[in-house]
Amino acid sequence: MTNTDKNVLSRRSFIGKSMLAAAALTVVPRRVLGGIGYTAPSDEITLGFIGTGKQGRYLVTEFARRARVIAGCDVYPAKLENFKAVTQGMYAQMVRPSKGLKLYTDFREVLADKEIDAVVIATPDHWHAMMVIEAAKAGKDVYCEKPYSHSIEEGRLMVQAIEKYQRINQTGNMQRSWKNFRTACQLVRNGYIGDLQEVKVSVGPPPKKYDLKPEKNTFNINWDLWIGPAVFNEYNAELAPPIERDIFPNWRDYKEYGNGMTADWGAHMFDIAQWALGKDDSGPVTIYPPDKDHKNLTFVYDNGVPMTHENFGRGSGVRFIGSKGIIDISREYLEAMPGNLLTKTFTDSDVKLYESNDHYRNWLDCIKTRRQPISTAEIGHRTASVCFLANIAYELQRPLFWDPAKEEFKNDNEANKLCKAFVRKPWKYVL
Repeated sequence: MTNTDKNVLSRRSFIGKSMLAAAALTVVPRRVLGGIGYTAPSDEITLGFIGTGKQGRYLVTEFARRARVIAGCDVYPAKLENFKAVTQGMYAQMVRPSKGLKLYTDFREVLADKEIDAVVIATPDHWHAMMVIEAAKAGKDVYCEKPYSHSIEEGRLMVQAIEKYQRINQTGNMQRSWKNFRTACQLVRNGYIGDLQEVKVSVGPPPKKYDLKPEKNTFNINWDLWIGPAVFNEYNAELAPPIERDIFPNWRDYKEYGNGMTADWGAHMFDIAQWALGKDDSGPVTIYPPDKDHKNLTFVYDNGVPMTHENFGRGSGVRFIGSKGIIDISREYLEAMPGNLLTKTFTDSDVKLYESNDHYRNWLDCIKTRRQPISTAEIGHRTASVCFLANIAYELQRPLFWDPAKEEFKNDNEANKLCKAFVRKPWKYVL
């Protein structure tokens, strides 16, 4: 247990004893003191946000209602100030005035802040591993955006760090906390569409090699710290656009900083496929790029089920094809053939999947109970690995044979090198 853990437990233990003493004199329901849903300050989890761009600003709208956000960190000053305004504005609307928001430019300052219980990481992918590992070492629980890592090697190191320091990690593939996705996966897992014959996953293309020209950094961005452990390239607004361009930045399209849409959306949709297949601790064994025998990139699992990376004409989503039915699932629809599949009532003997209906509350509750949340580090890593396997097959353009237990390609040094992390000096991973 870290000193931070001890301090938090000691503080809450003291408060808990004080409340028991007061209860001996009079019992007042918490809802009377603070309204329905009231959370006492002593029970609130304090959060620090690392990355305050578009996704960070969205996440703070979710977490500020469920915890106490006390710090933000970004290398882009304008984004940090905007995050501050959004956060304090939310607390003012909730009649919960902010007690001040600490602003940092270096994530290590957030991790050194003893008042912060946990961190929300919403940075470009190339930073995830360094920040998760260092947060775990600092005794902070972690919510990390998807895709969980930037390489297969990094993902395994992140899992090891979370386990070694006994942290609670939630990965941001929040579709696992949506009822429709859970329903679809339970129908598949329990054989309601018969024997599973094929899975189709529709997401965008793999990343490309960085090819942008240098531009002048006129926004006072600490560019060396934006790059951090990744391959250094001079500033370009496609990587970190002006705050007036309220978009998801295009760093995700370049392999040096992201993993393309195969991972950006694949971390959602391949994740649902993994869940339905019961492969949260595993993955495919063979990957075929498009060739004369395979119209689309095709994964094959050890149970013989093929999964294609394929646009089946319905946007980003997943199609499960069974011997007795078909299920299509996305954020916009849950449809089945025959239609009565969706009226099935699960029985006591059926496989019951982890039920979470609030991805953010689930993580916060698990921080308090120390139970595992719905999307652990292992799950985040395994899902990201599927996306990376696709990207490697696209790059090498030949069949690949994967050992999910050893997490390496069989007799293929070239492919195994592409699983490794690039870490720019002086940065390094230390567990």
